[in-house]
Amino acid sequence: MYEISVSVAACVRSGTHVDVAWIVSADGIAGRRPDEALALTPGGGRMGGLLGGALDEQVAGLVAGGVTRRLVDVAVDEVGSLVAGVPAGARTRCLIVPAADFPEGTWDELWAGHAVCLVVRLDGDRVTGVEAYDSTSVASLGEETARLFSGGVTDSAVAADRVVTVLWPVPRLAVVGGGPIGDALESAAGPLGWQVLRFANPAEAAPILLGLGALDLVVVGMHDLGAAGNALAAALSGGAGYVGALGTPAMNDARLDWLTSRGVEGLERIHGPAGLDIGASRPAEVAIAVLAEALAVREGRTGRPLREVSSGVA
Repeated sequence: MYEISVSVAACVRSGTHVDVAWIVSADGIAGRRPDEALALTPGGGRMGGLLGGALDEQVAGLVAGGVTRRLVDVAVDEVGSLVAGVPAGARTRCLIVPAADFPEGTWDELWAGHAVCLVVRLDGDRVTGVEAYDSTSVASLGEETARLFSGGVTDSAVAADRVVTVLWPVPRLAVVGGGPIGDALESAAGPLGWQVLRFANPAEAAPILLGLGALDLVVVGMHDLGAAGNALAAALSGGAGYVGALGTPAMNDARLDWLTSRGVEGLERIHGPAGLDIGASRPAEVAIAVLAEALAVREGRTGRPLREVSSGVA
């Protein structure tokens, strides 16, 4: 849900119809991401995906056939199995609901990275209404739902008259370049439960960087001045809660000059050389220093403008 929220919010604001589908139960499927969602527009546009794309064609066919505001059963077919490596025949239950049916502001709340509890009312398999609750109002739904919400993970519970979907954001760490340090960052972020996005090309990274929110993090580790500058500019245009730049102080000063000459704003958000000064030298040590700083910055406990840094990790 969080990955598609920026695009869906834009569609809702512009009055563009968009149907949203998400899985609320699945049998025989291990390791799936519970926060996956697929958004579909009448013109054939698609955002996101279900089971790595395994269900996308089937759900798109249902929506094209007029199936919306429904709880539907969808099994992984042979094509979907080949596309995503999901066992053929694995069964799921999915909700398909127009984005405009969600309470006003819900998509903006998701875009901002807030936890949300959705209650989708059912009459049989037909959706009759969608309600949204936050941490201050979820207790009104009763002890069982409040307990599900307090678990701090994305999950769904299906009952005869409703589906409760609790949405908790997973921080995304976008690493542009980085070499061995990028590899170490990816490994170190795993135990934290973060989703790691790796990019070698800043042009490919730009659309993702623009859509990041306050819980998300960016680390740029490219030596080429223009490539690093473009990646940092894209990150600053987005809403990431942490933007770090790997490299020496001289390298980061050069990047600052490059960005300044092009009128890029928000340079005080860049932390470079990225990482707390803990004497790190090896890639794994640098990764720990960077992630420690990112956590502290995101919690509002520290901050260092680029030019004020005279020491740090390389």
